[in-house]
Amino acid sequence: MFKIKRLLLLCSLQLCMFFGIAQTITVIKGIVLHPVNDFIIVSVDGLLENRKDSVLVSDAGYFKQEITLEKGSYVTINFINQDLRFPVLPGDSIDLTLDESLLTYNLTASNPQRKREITAVIDNSALFEGRLEEINAAAEKRSDSLLNVIYNQQLKDYLQRIQQPSPSTKETMLEIYSRHLTYWLLYNPVCALKANEKIIGKELYNKFASLLPSEKEYLSLNEPLFYASDYYRRFLLNFKNIDPLLAKTITSDSTSLNNTVNYQARYQTINGDVQIPVIRDWLIMNLIKNTYRAGSYADALQISDGYKPLCQNSAIKERIKNMDLDFAKLKNGNQAPDFTLEDINGNQVSLSDFKGKWVFLNFWSVTCGACTRDFMKYSPIINEKYKDKNIVFLNICFEEDANKWRKKVDELQINGVNVIARGWFNLKICKDYQADFLPRTFVIDKAGNINDNQLPLVNLSQLDVSVINEWLQ
Repeated sequence: MFKIKRLLLLCSLQLCMFFGIAQTITVIKGIVLHPVNDFIIVSVDGLLENRKDSVLVSDAGYFKQEITLEKGSYVTINFINQDLRFPVLPGDSIDLTLDESLLTYNLTASNPQRKREITAVIDNSALFEGRLEEINAAAEKRSDSLLNVIYNQQLKDYLQRIQQPSPSTKETMLEIYSRHLTYWLLYNPVCALKANEKIIGKELYNKFASLLPSEKEYLSLNEPLFYASDYYRRFLLNFKNIDPLLAKTITSDSTSLNNTVNYQARYQTINGDVQIPVIRDWLIMNLIKNTYRAGSYADALQISDGYKPLCQNSAIKERIKNMDLDFAKLKNGNQAPDFTLEDINGNQVSLSDFKGKWVFLNFWSVTCGACTRDFMKYSPIINEKYKDKNIVFLNICFEEDANKWRKKVDELQINGVNVIARGWFNLKICKDYQADFLPRTFVIDKAGNINDNQLPLVNLSQLDVSVINEWLQ
């Protein structure tokens, strides 16, 4: 992630605002000095999907990417494994100069307030990333008092940088609020985050008092932020779609092979509680997708058929229809989509090469924390249980940087056949296997058909040896 001490960037930024004409094209361009790679990654937070593009850098170091935006959004520039994330508006033209030799970055802009807004977000995000261990520790210990201290220190840092209120100040503070609660929700029910005058400082607190999030801000839905921020949407997904119902719907331990989830109860709760149509449509779309991913195809189709006539957003309704078709191709018993990718030695490897053997497909990425934790925790058990069995472990990593991938494979000592898929969301293999959310796993039988369309590593590690022997004979 982007960190000040490691950021190898020099950024010059110019923002061209066109008044009187509704602009929808945002231009991101610039020059890379002393480039290590011949590309940079430009990602855009999107309502239906996060767009991620590899943008070529010319021999002279120049790059340019045009993005069509209807509303404000967040863009992330990934350069030398660092993330530079900032808000953009339709019609912005952003010029960057990136240099890996520098330890700081600078921005210049014709609009000083816009410069402060973007700089404040970038620097505050760097501070947040630097405190993730503390935030996770507070969540694991269920210390809402510690989380409140960290949250207020983040608010203070942002307000000191922004200096004066602007139209985007409220939304940025709400994103800060949402990011902290998102990590909290990984371990706990929702808690109150309250702005603290003593930590923020009286002068700053009073200047921004009318914009500060309330302690139960999470109860109020924010439609503009919903469109703009993937972090806010993640918070809503955890809060509205998972966390409040977790204790009621999971009847056994979440790592059990027999965990049972009442998807209809989740659907009824969201449909009844969420009053903003586009947010309700989006949350239910994700519930359907997650139900498919869990392998509960009958439940997913039942919810989909029941909600499509009620869905008000035409794009989301079309996405739900397409999901029904796409996931139908991945039903158990169907032929697994073939693919060919490069292995760690530079050889071409296809799924069809392994016909006659069982194959465990594991889609992961270097930046997926859950993926790396699974490898560290369960791989030693799986390696011992499945050695000398008629099964191949085929690990597909979504990553642009092959060196970064090889290093992580070596670091985690990932056994099996390791292949790289350069990119992610836009790749055919990602769409074929609905692997936009990781980790994603499949079991393929000896004939090349899908045997299980979602068998996590934890479940694979818990199978009895007698079951394994009968299964893989």
